Amino acid sequence: MRPKLVFIILSGLLLFLLYWRFQVSSIRFFDVDEFSYMHWAAQVARGEQPYTDFFSFFTPGFMWALAPVFWLVGRSAAVFTAGRAVSYVIFLGILGGLGILWGQTRGWKWALLPVVILAFLPMPYDKFLEIRPDNLSIVLGVFGVVGEVRGLQTKKNIWWLVSGLAYSASLFVLTKTLPMVAVGAGIAFFSSKRNFIFFCSGLFGPWILFFLGAAIRGNFGIVWYSLTRLPFEVYRSAANMAMEAHLFFFPNASFYGIGSGITAGLLTNHALWILAIVVGTYRLVTPRKNIAVDLLLSLTFFTLVFGYVKFFPAKHSQYLIPIAVFVAYYAADGLSLFFDWIGQAGGNETLAIFLVGFAYVLITVTRQVNAPKLFLTNTRQLSDFAALIRTIAPQARVVDLEGRMVFWPEGYPVSSLSVDSTLSFVARRPAPLAAYLEKHPAEYIWDGDSGRLAMLNAENIAYIRTNFAPVQGWGERLWKRK
Repeated sequence: MRPKLVFIILSGLLLFLLYWRFQVSSIRFFDVDEFSYMHWAAQVARGEQPYTDFFSFFTPGFMWALAPVFWLVGRSAAVFTAGRAVSYVIFLGILGGLGILWGQTRGWKWALLPVVILAFLPMPYDKFLEIRPDNLSIVLGVFGVVGEVRGLQTKKNIWWLVSGLAYSASLFVLTKTLPMVAVGAGIAFFSSKRNFIFFCSGLFGPWILFFLGAAIRGNFGIVWYSLTRLPFEVYRSAANMAMEAHLFFFPNASFYGIGSGITAGLLTNHALWILAIVVGTYRLVTPRKNIAVDLLLSLTFFTLVFGYVKFFPAKHSQYLIPIAVFVAYYAADGLSLFFDWIGQAGGNETLAIFLVGFAYVLITVTRQVNAPKLFLTNTRQLSDFAALIRTIAPQARVVDLEGRMVFWPEGYPVSSLSVDSTLSFVARRPAPLAAYLEKHPAEYIWDGDSGRLAMLNAENIAYIRTNFAPVQGWGERLWKRK
């Protein structure tokens, strides 16, 4: 079959899948994590500094990237839908980076195939569309791999510098891509000393400037602590709620479509994941002509899998985002070999039939899996927020346990988190909530739909019930000082 016809079929399929992605992105309810990330970005947009002005153990890149949304949209509930729009564009960037990576390493005939697979993949479908740093981090990480592949293929130093800069930016957004960066650094080290120097210049240069800036402002100690020791202290509480690595691969209507037990969504998803693991393993043990390129890709894939299984205690589905990119790559690797064999054995007509059948399966499963999500809308969340803007004065200080209160001054240095459990093992913690509010009174406490108020310790709950009362019409979601 001519590449042009392959392109036409896969392009049409991709447009259909992106249309469904856009629908889900626009309509689906907001996860509580999305409110948290929007809240911290809003604080940066107001001129506050992470680590010194408010509690944070995340690298600052995503807050910087998202802050302009607040400057452009202003004081409106539309800021959340704008955040989702940014996330959708970031997802398109992931698809573009994946297509380029495939074209560099496997040729351009089937370059849309991994893009189509990632646009379809049920697990972790929703997380690719949410407002979270994982997606921006992985798109930068993918372009780090793209730059490194170009460096290996062209022997030009500039690509090693570009690769290091992209990896560095990825870590500035979120450190979950550290396994990718570690593999990339290893390949750079063994390729040549000169390549490694250029790579490290790009990788470490921005971080040296960042910490130098913190030192000049007199904040080096707290910034260093917040990005090194603090994440491990926070995750000690998560270790007490460890999750199994296979949790999200059991039948689940939220991920794989409504139905009892085994659904078409589950079968298709698992078939692609298993195919990717088999093909990735094959590429690892039998690399092609450019051994370093195949080792870079396959080692990155399996290092990400190993890290997810062994090192992350709270294995939420967003932790599968970087793995899913390589699942799409290696599933496409296997399918492209199959389609090429079909074309050679049965001719163009037979290949066309198989491609149309492939498209039919993905279209049908996409509808079955995602149609129910269109009923779980964000309408009430956005209307509630519009009501909060009308209810609470702009200058009122609010303790925000959920993250939705992005336009009000902070009532407590820790926001958008389960306060007491998050601080359980933290060495440099702020004053307890009750003691802090006694010295720095806040007008409101917002629990929203998070349920985090009930997770506070007895002293803090007693203080809130003594000094605050639920606001009429809001149940126990919004509390006002008596």
